[in-house]
Amino acid sequence: MKSFLSLLLSLALLQSARADSVVIASGSIPSDTRDNLGDTVGGLGSGIAHDPESGLFFCIPDRGAGDGTIDYRPRYVKVRLDLQGDDLNPQVVEAVLFRDEEGREMSGLIPDDPNSEIPRLKDGRTCLDPEAIAVAPDGTLYVTDEYGPLLYQFARDGKIIRRIVLPEMFRPRRADGRIDFTNTEKLVHGRAVNQGPEGMCLLPDGKSVALIFQSGLMQDGAKKSPTTNLLILDLASGKPTALYAYPFSTVVPETSEPQDLDSVSVNDLAALSQTRLLVLERDNRGRNGSLDYPAARNKAVWIADLSMATNILDHGSAATARPVAKTLLFNLPAIVPDPKRLAAKWEGIVIVPPLHPSMVTLLMTADNDFLTPILHIDGKDIPFPRAQDSVESQFFKIRSSLPEKP
Repeated sequence: MKSFLSLLLSLALLQSARADSVVIASGSIPSDTRDNLGDTVGGLGSGIAHDPESGLFFCIPDRGAGDGTIDYRPRYVKVRLDLQGDDLNPQVVEAVLFRDEEGREMSGLIPDDPNSEIPRLKDGRTCLDPEAIAVAPDGTLYVTDEYGPLLYQFARDGKIIRRIVLPEMFRPRRADGRIDFTNTEKLVHGRAVNQGPEGMCLLPDGKSVALIFQSGLMQDGAKKSPTTNLLILDLASGKPTALYAYPFSTVVPETSEPQDLDSVSVNDLAALSQTRLLVLERDNRGRNGSLDYPAARNKAVWIADLSMATNILDHGSAATARPVAKTLLFNLPAIVPDPKRLAAKWEGIVIVPPLHPSMVTLLMTADNDFLTPILHIDGKDIPFPRAQDSVESQFFKIRSSLPEKP
């Protein structure tokens, strides 16, 4: 007999037939492109937002190449896309560095100051691993940080406005209770290593923000957890108003082929309404710098309906909470001409306005992991042996019909 949690998960994963979806435009940025700061452009698909003021798209690289071992200066990158034809023709316009309260540039390096209450280096610089970006109605930027995990608000010039600390359940701690922002395997509590708030979007009311974690928390089984956490925050106070369990898919979308929980992650959000969100979920298959890589299978966009899910903050128990209901919108490998050419890490989605009741147009982009043989970072040439295959920054414009609400 199924456990209560298993029954809830199976109910949440019931899906209608895939909505009609079609790629209407595509484009890419070569892997050896440099920005106005002279640095290699990479990782653009870690997050993407549309700026209604300029019409540009704000893309966010993460902590840079080398998984936090190269001193990369985190930034957001303004990109121009041609939305009129079938060639998006993406062009890098400007990169803007993120800076702390004192105006110092931040670093993508793994934090090494064990006494700091926020991720820092011993030289005093703030460490930032940005994974999602949103443009607020007042023009400021919200950016998630995976190291903290934290939610930052920045001015357009990259200067920090404020830092929102997420609830204690997400803070990375060791068994002795110490906070540990380093990439340690000794964590027993909070976000798992490199599995922080990967997805984020502002909700239509302009007063709330939704964040989703890449995998489960350490206390919940980390990457073995069948669900992850979808958190709603009030922006004025920075306090949580809702917490939901989001269930991972246990099969490859549109097939009955099983997939291991630890091979699947959640990577971005976009809001259809206050209670319906687009969720980007993926495996790790695809172009990853190797010449011999497994073809992409799961790069899916789901519709998550929060309206019938249990708010765990009110309910008190995640184990018996009803998870978010999911409906498949599309799986990217099923709608592109050549899925073998897809990058591995599809991590960015954004809705292209206007939003229609029965149809959505969105941009989907990938983090290319800075995969080019020679990196140019802060005036230095750095060989990148992992990049046997140069992977360009890929963009798709996709139009999908929206299924009726369940």
